Amino acid sequence: MDTILRMREVRYTYNGRPILDIGELDIARASITGLAGPNGSGKTTLLKLLSGVEKPASGSVSFMAANTTRSSENTVRQRLCLLPQEPFLLRRRVYDNIAYGLRIRGGRGDLAGYIHEALELVGLDSSFAGRRWNELSGGEAQRVCLAARLVLRPDCLMLDEPTASVDMESARCIRRAVLLARREWGTTLIIASHHRSWLNDICDRIIYLYNGRILACSFDNILTGPWETVDRSTVGCRLSDGQMVYACKPVHTAGSAIVSFSDLDASGPVQERNIKSLQGMINSITLDNKQDVPQAVVSCGDQRFMIKMNGDAQGAKQFWPGQTVTLHYSPEEITWLEK
Repeated sequence: MDTILRMREVRYTYNGRPILDIGELDIARASITGLAGPNGSGKTTLLKLLSGVEKPASGSVSFMAANTTRSSENTVRQRLCLLPQEPFLLRRRVYDNIAYGLRIRGGRGDLAGYIHEALELVGLDSSFAGRRWNELSGGEAQRVCLAARLVLRPDCLMLDEPTASVDMESARCIRRAVLLARREWGTTLIIASHHRSWLNDICDRIIYLYNGRILACSFDNILTGPWETVDRSTVGCRLSDGQMVYACKPVHTAGSAIVSFSDLDASGPVQERNIKSLQGMINSITLDNKQDVPQAVVSCGDQRFMIKMNGDAQGAKQFWPGQTVTLHYSPEEITWLEK
């Protein structure tokens, strides 16, 4: 693998509190990596460390074999770009916002041509160049911020929740623009998002973060508790609709756990020993393009679970959003996470 970014034994703290603890992470050149995890899991902090915006308390972050903790700001930041979740624009015209990065890098030549090309990449016509920053909608502002990064043709572009507060058209344009950057320029993309179907659709791999650490598995079905004792060997987490998720009692104090579901059907509970059931309602069904298997989001009370469905897309046609279904799991297969 041709590695463009590398982290080793990185620790990051804020006011003495540990925020991120990454033993090892490699990002391949021209790859698309997704960062997924609940709020507070460390996604934004990880992007800031990878982009050089923040420095780790210990460990190393290297870009193309150059240590970003020692390299000059210009050496690294001219080749890395970070698009934050909240768009920030200078109180100027769109033209000047996009041109700003080119100008401070000493850019010459046809600035107007570069800017109009960047606007076109994000689905905005050339008339937007003359608009002021406060004349844009939220989705338009996010696209202008993206255009201001794409015009620099960075080696690596990082995006923090790029579709969190935008309309469907803007989300579609952002997706098309970043995929073009990878295809045409070989740009490496790292994208943090709660929008799982969006990540599944475009990413080569997805990294799952929880409490500042990388998980070896998906975070989708994490239960945070509280857990109550059922008997000497079993604990349970009561959902808002009164159903209970059972797990084998952990060795240490019960914290958060990942539930793995073995099946989904519409018939009802099964009688197999040590197999428990939950009733829920299907919210949505999508296709995981990487594994070519359908998956469903099922609500059980106020808890949502991601289910990999057995069979292919054809077999998934027996299910539909709004349908009541049964989830099956084994308490022995619930994995406890460290706090």
